[in-house]
Amino acid sequence: MSIEDPRLPDRCRHVQPGSRGFWFAGDPDALGAGVRIGIVGSRHPRTESLAHARRIAREAARVGCTVVSGLAIGIDGAAHEAALAAGGRTVGIVAGGLASIHPRRNRDLARRMAGSRTAEGVAAGVHADARGAVVSEYGRDDEAAHAYRFQERNRLIAAMSDYLVVVQATHGSGSMGTARHALELGVPIGIVPSAPDDSCYSGGIALIQDGADAVVDGHSLFVRLELHQVMAPGFAAAARNGARLDPSRAGCWTGGDPADQLELALPDHPLASFVRTPRGVEEVAELAGLDLRSTRRLLLELEEAGGVTHQDDGTWVASDVAAQPTLADGRVASHPGEGA
Repeated sequence: MSIEDPRLPDRCRHVQPGSRGFWFAGDPDALGAGVRIGIVGSRHPRTESLAHARRIAREAARVGCTVVSGLAIGIDGAAHEAALAAGGRTVGIVAGGLASIHPRRNRDLARRMAGSRTAEGVAAGVHADARGAVVSEYGRDDEAAHAYRFQERNRLIAAMSDYLVVVQATHGSGSMGTARHALELGVPIGIVPSAPDDSCYSGGIALIQDGADAVVDGHSLFVRLELHQVMAPGFAAAARNGARLDPSRAGCWTGGDPADQLELALPDHPLASFVRTPRGVEEVAELAGLDLRSTRRLLLELEEAGGVTHQDDGTWVASDVAAQPTLADGRVASHPGEGA
């Protein structure tokens, strides 16, 4: 598959070092269609980290997202397995040839993803029983998965993801390398948080300190997809009621409640939910888990659309709240039937 193949995400053409192209086994449409959620983490994760990875992958797959990871043991394998168990698609990017999957224990997993098998790995090409795809830069044969190639592989996980979730990562880990590539490519990042002094999560904690999102489950992931404009406003609420991605319309979905996201009221935008009380941009950014630049941009867009108001004291507030009368002590007056 050429690097210019239109089925590939555009970011694949901007990775450094550049790629000459890919070999794949499975469904090539899985590589670029819909919304792709990268999930990476430790090869030796804690039990609770595995549970978080499985939950996020399962809930993402159930709404039609494609889960992307590296077919390693630990978090990677758990994410792939959970996506398949949920009836979804998953893409694995390997550090050797397709005919020799490493690690050996994940070869059956790779075969189920690709819908094909060989003695040691998967057979290149399109396969009708594919549940996603397995991808390699290193050929269709049994080229070895040399240690340095895992770092090379990580940049492709970032490039094929619309959003990257880091579940458990220390400083200097391969997962942090994937996160760095994601930042370079403009892919937003979510971190499964832990205690600030937890050494097993030290890399992810540093990313949160630098402004990365906190993601704990499917709903928090979907809210972040809205905030980063990967999905249209209202998707997180609709997903709770059975919505699935619409493969024919980027950022849209079918089903759920409301059925048509184009009819959503502006107060339902996830960022507007943080300004039911007047707040400064720094506080909004902290609550939303976004950097200041992204927060300002989204607030300005919402202001232009009439969803929020920038007040004289520099705070932002939802427009329907700003329009309510205030009492003598500065409190917002309740509507009839609200509160006591």
